[in-house]
Amino acid sequence: MKAVALQAVGRMELVDIPEPEPGPGDLKLQVRYCGVCGSDLHEYRSSLISMAANRQTPIMGHELSATVVALGPEVEGFAVGDLVVVNPNEPCGECRFCRAGTDQLCSPVLGVGYRRAGGYAEYVCAQAKRSIKVAPDAPADRLAATEPLSVAVHALNRGRLQKGETVFMAGAGPIGAFAVLSARHQGAGRIIVSDPAANRRELALRLGADEAIDPTATPPSLRVRELIPDGADIAVECVGLNPPLDDCILSTRRGGRIVVAGLFEMPYPLLLLRTMVSEHSIIGAFAYTLAEFTEAAQLIASGAIDVSPVISRTVSLAELPGTFAELDADRNCCHKVLVSPDL
Repeated sequence: MKAVALQAVGRMELVDIPEPEPGPGDLKLQVRYCGVCGSDLHEYRSSLISMAANRQTPIMGHELSATVVALGPEVEGFAVGDLVVVNPNEPCGECRFCRAGTDQLCSPVLGVGYRRAGGYAEYVCAQAKRSIKVAPDAPADRLAATEPLSVAVHALNRGRLQKGETVFMAGAGPIGAFAVLSARHQGAGRIIVSDPAANRRELALRLGADEAIDPTATPPSLRVRELIPDGADIAVECVGLNPPLDDCILSTRRGGRIVVAGLFEMPYPLLLLRTMVSEHSIIGAFAYTLAEFTEAAQLIASGAIDVSPVISRTVSLAELPGTFAELDADRNCCHKVLVSPDL
């Protein structure tokens, strides 16, 4: 089958590899659509990122919708032809975190696209118990956004967002865009977004943000406090860089919550005196629970959240290496890119 493999830092190649065969509890899936994730782009360019240490396959891709083509032994509740979205995480199911429903904290959690071949291929195998069956007429392309929408849902849940609360988001890339959609769906009050890219600010406004700030023209914290003198109730860092996290801290009210959802590769200097005096809660947010993933799939399948404005274009497997190079050169050229092996 055709697949795209990460062969070296900055080099993706179209390759021919054997089709996977489902083991016990697995589904064999024909990939319909797979999203290009920012973490994949990080790994494409960087050898520093911690998740790369867990990689056991050169075939990335963990944001996918697919059709069941075969069932492994011991699989029940699925049939050939079912449309599914794949939760790529494969926790142990036995540790304290799994038993508590926080399976994203299980140490061997990374699965499809990390410990087993991912969705940048014609076929993939995934655990049936981590696959969510959806209606056959549900939009397979939009369902490929289930995974990043789950990240946004989890970030806001970690921040304990309440209806009517004000939200500041640093970064309007895909995760920031999905966070705007999720916050609006959850009944947030005023939503303020900061991003230096005009196309991303425009998208954030289309998705439901009330204000979009250009941080190269106006310090975001000054504008936030013009609009909300006490500061935002909750801030979400969606970039993984120090200046946006500075903006989040400076934009958040005393006693507010700051969620770190961006992927940081470098250390961040934190003035703990300010954290103490302001009684800020700084909260990490990694991945999502199975319940949050299921919720995100249902939100997309039902049309309760429309992710289609975030999807910029769809490319073929043959086009994917060039697309990675394009996105690496300019992260702002697109929002969410999908790959479809059918093209």
